[in-house]
Amino acid sequence: MSQEGAPQKEYLETGLERIPTTEEVRTVFEQLLEGKEFEEARKHEDEKGLWLWEIIVKGQDGSYSEYAYVRKGRYAPLPGKSRGIEARDTAVCVAFYDADGMPGGGETVARLEEGAWKILL
Repeated sequence: MSQEGAPQKEYLETGLERIPTTEEVRTVFEQLLEGKEFEEARKHEDEKGLWLWEIIVKGQDGSYSEYAYVRKGRYAPLPGKSRGIEARDTAVCVAFYDADGMPGGGETVARLEEGAWKILL
């Protein structure tokens, strides 16, 4: 499955990092989830827009998957955390947890490349 969006002209001409909108990230989540329902875990924006959005998809056996969109950049620690967040790429990653909340792996499932989303599944 692949979603190839056309890079925006301004991005190609200036080389500036394009910042996806909340609706664009929602569309990527929906494509990845193929109709599965999700709950929002947390969402953070700064003066440039959305930089972090985490969602949870629950499994029937108590397991769950956590999808996280992070915009490329460095960010201050969130409340209650001692370390900030740093992302080399604008991407969506998924982590898998069993019914006891133990992590069982994860991977990058979508990445913004040259101004267009690439689905990596």
